[in-house]
Amino acid sequence: MEQSDFLDAAKNGNLEAVNQHLANGADINQTNKSGASALILAAEKDHTDVVKLLVEKGADLNVETKMGGTALNRVAENGHTDLLQMLIEKGAKIGDLALIAAARADEPDAVKILVEAGADVDAQQRWGHTALMVAAKAGNTDVVKYLIDQGANVKLRDKNGDTAMMIAMDNDQDDIALMLRRAGAKAETKPKVDPGSVADDDDEDDDDISDAPDVDDLIDEDEAPDDIDLD
Repeated sequence: MEQSDFLDAAKNGNLEAVNQHLANGADINQTNKSGASALILAAEKDHTDVVKLLVEKGADLNVETKMGGTALNRVAENGHTDLLQMLIEKGAKIGDLALIAAARADEPDAVKILVEAGADVDAQQRWGHTALMVAAKAGNTDVVKYLIDQGANVKLRDKNGDTAMMIAMDNDQDDIALMLRRAGAKAETKPKVDPGSVADDDDEDDDDISDAPDVDDLIDEDEAPDDIDLD
C-alpha cells in the first residue's frame, strides 16, 4: 500500500498541502503501512509548523507505529525541545523509549525536560538497558552526569549482567567509568549463572518476548543497538 498524499505532504513539510488535505476531509490520524501518522512523520523530520498545525487540529498525540514509535520519541531523539515541551503540555504520554532515545542521542536538554516531566530515570527495556547505560556506552558525559545527579541507579544490570560502568569500560569510556565509580559503581564481573536455571530463565524470557510491546524489539538481545530506530 502506497503512502497517501496527505502523509507525504506531512513528511515533506508541505504546510499548505497538509492544510488543504485536512480541509478536504483527510483523516488526520491515518497511518502508513508501518503505523506512522502524519504527526509522527512530521516530527521525525522536524517540520515544526506542520507538527503545530496537526496538534492544533486535534491529531492523536499517542499514535504508535508497529514498532512502538511515537511523535514524542521522535522529537526527543532529535533534541527539538520546543516541540517536546509542547507535546508534553498537550498530553503526550511519556514512555520509556523517549528518555533512552534522548540519552543515546546526547540531547541533555531533552533528557532534562523528560525527567522533570516524570520520566523514570531507571526504566529498563526488555534486555535491561537504561538511559544511563546507553549514554555511558555512547560517551555522552553531560547526560551521564545529569542522570547520576537525578538519582539514576548505577548498580542496575542489563540481562547480560552488565552495569553502566562495565558497559563504559568495555567501550573505552574511561572518564565516564570514573564518574560512575565516584557515584558508587564498582568494577564488577558478570554474576555467575547456575547452569541448571538457564533453561527456566530462557523459558520465562520467551513468554516475555511474545507478550512484550514491539518497542522492546528495538533493543537487541546481546547489546544496545548503535542507533535506536523509532520506525
